[in-house]
Order: sequence, then structure tokens, then C-alpha cells
Amino acid sequence: MDLGYDLPMNILGIVGSARKGQQTERLVRAVLDHVADAIPGTTSDVLHTVDLSVSPCRVQCSSFCTTHPYQCSLSDDAGEVLDQIAGADAVVIGIPRYFRGPPAGFHTLAERLTSMSFFYQSQGAGDAPSPVAGTPCALIGVAEYSNPHHLLEYLVGFATLLGMYPVRLERFPYLGVGCHGDAERDEIFTPLERAKELATALIEAVDRGR
Repeated sequence: MDLGYDLPMNILGIVGSARKGQQTERLVRAVLDHVADAIPGTTSDVLHTVDLSVSPCRVQCSSFCTTHPYQCSLSDDAGEVLDQIAGADAVVIGIPRYFRGPPAGFHTLAERLTSMSFFYQSQGAGDAPSPVAGTPCALIGVAEYSNPHHLLEYLVGFATLLGMYPVRLERFPYLGVGCHGDAERDEIFTPLERAKELATALIEAVDRGR
């Protein structure tokens, strides 16, 4: 895939599954690989939320969030993840559906990052911009027995609250890549094919931002 772009990119992949090497990671890496094929010199890192130590938001310490832009009083991996996103040209985020929602590890991370943003933006006295504002992100939702579209909606909400820019596809499910069961056998969402389209959309979004 040659799109005519020649500026290398640094892409961060975030795998929100509790299981490594399964469909979610496979699709995240597929998008990363397509970007790397299109732009020589592109680098990528993959972060697994199952490897992180992130505590739930305590809410009662929101006075800290309102006076410390996009920081948290809790000392764990959440702040480092925010720094990694801020240092990337673009992000690819994939989550599966576990028991009616994403895995607890990813949701805890999302809760912490969005709470930092929400409390500062809604109650903070300053106007510091989000450190990840405008960062293009590509979204992936994987479900075994149900429609993965609500996972994409969940991710759009997460990304939007942080000020990121979720790229879209021109075909269903529009918000990103959906996958039902095995990626190779899914003839409804055709996730491996759509991964190429998502990579293209991500590259174009980064290029526009430059």
C-alpha cells in the first residue's frame, strides 16, 4: 500500500484485552502494520492494559484535578499512558466485549484519564489544553456473540472527552473496525479488510494535521 506519504510516524497501539495474542491485538497490529507498510521508517509501540497498574478514580480528590491540569493525585501508570499518547503521532485502540462491556482493566484506565480531563475542563480555573488534543486515533471493537458497534461508540466517547480525533470509515460500522468472533471468518464486518481502510484514514488525518 503506497499512499505517497514520506514522513515517518510514531504510532501507539493500545490493546484493552485481558488476553494477549487474540483477535483484539491481532487487529490493532494489523492497522499498525498497514501504516508501517505505507510509510517507511514508521515506528510503533504496543501497550497492553493487562500489564498496567491503574487504580479506579476516587472522585473525592477531584480538587486536585481542578488545579493540576491533566494530572492525578494517584501515583500509578495512568499518567504515563497519557504521556505516551501525547508523544505519539496517532493512536490505535482496540477493546473486546467482556460481560456487557470492555474489560475492567481498560475501563479503569479510561475512567482515570477522562476524569482528569473532565474535572479540569468543567471546574478548573485555568485553560490549559489537553496534552492529547487533536491526536488522531483509530478504534477497534471485538465481540464474540453480539454487535461490536457499541464498543466503538464507547471508544468514541472516551477519545472525544480527551480531545482526541477519532477517524471514521466510509462504510459500516463507520466509527472504526468492528469484529464479530474470528477476524478471518467474519464476513459481516470484514475486519481484516477494514483494517487497511482504517490505516489509510489514520495516515490521512495525521498528514492533515501536519
